[in-house]
Amino acid sequence: MKTSSDLKRLIDSLERKCGITLPREVTEVYLDRDHNLLFIRFSKSDEQEVGEPLCTRTLVTLFTEEKTGKVTALEIIGISDLLEELSNESSE
Repeated sequence: MKTSSDLKRLIDSLERKCGITLPREVTEVYLDRDHNLLFIRFSKSDEQEVGEPLCTRTLVTLFTEEKTGKVTALEIIGISDLLEELSNESSE
């Protein structure tokens, strides 16, 4: 992940694969290369957040506000694996 356009492509690809709509405003991005982890915060939650896995082979967790269902964040463990997974599917 090098640029905001890379992040946009990642979000677009996840939306297509999982049939979801993600926010376009990103407030925080954290990349931990040592642990192959990417965390994307869309908005601060004033409510309790709950996480649920998305339909990927790689562990991707979508966080939403428990009461409203508003998407607040994504956590991807194994970002390099997810990029490969999404790349293979787009070439099929």
